[in-house]
Amino acid sequence: MEIMNIVARWPGSVHDSTVFDNSLLWAQFENNEYDGCFLLGDGGYPCRSYLMTPLLNPTTYSEKKYQKAQIGTRNVIERIFGVLKQRFLVLSVGIRTKPSTALTTIVATAVLYNILLKQNDEMPLNEQLLDNNLLEELPALPVRQIGNVVRNDVIETYFS
Repeated sequence: MEIMNIVARWPGSVHDSTVFDNSLLWAQFENNEYDGCFLLGDGGYPCRSYLMTPLLNPTTYSEKKYQKAQIGTRNVIERIFGVLKQRFLVLSVGIRTKPSTALTTIVATAVLYNILLKQNDEMPLNEQLLDNNLLEELPALPVRQIGNVVRNDVIETYFS
């Protein structure tokens, strides 16, 4: 549950995929700097050769197994967001400062979070995020996306 990358320069109304598509991490994956590695995204992201998203309608045993693993593994980031908001209440109630200060505050809370994690400080539990209902997922984007061939290969190779 360590934060490895953070981008805090966009307004809150910008979709996560827009932030990602304009990030250094996106450029690194596009340039194959993480060859053989995958990122996991929710249904709001396009499926790419390095970005595995949930299936729209999993039907086979392998697809259902992939879906459960994809959603369950991606849930870690949702848990991190919950812990951050519980630990640093300013993130829950809203930062009422000028944008540059807000961005600094967001990055500072992520850094402090990682320091506390490395110090084995007890993290607050977010019971709502531990609920099994989290396996419910937003619908995925339609199936005509780059990366579907790679995702299907991953499903057949690792989930059959």
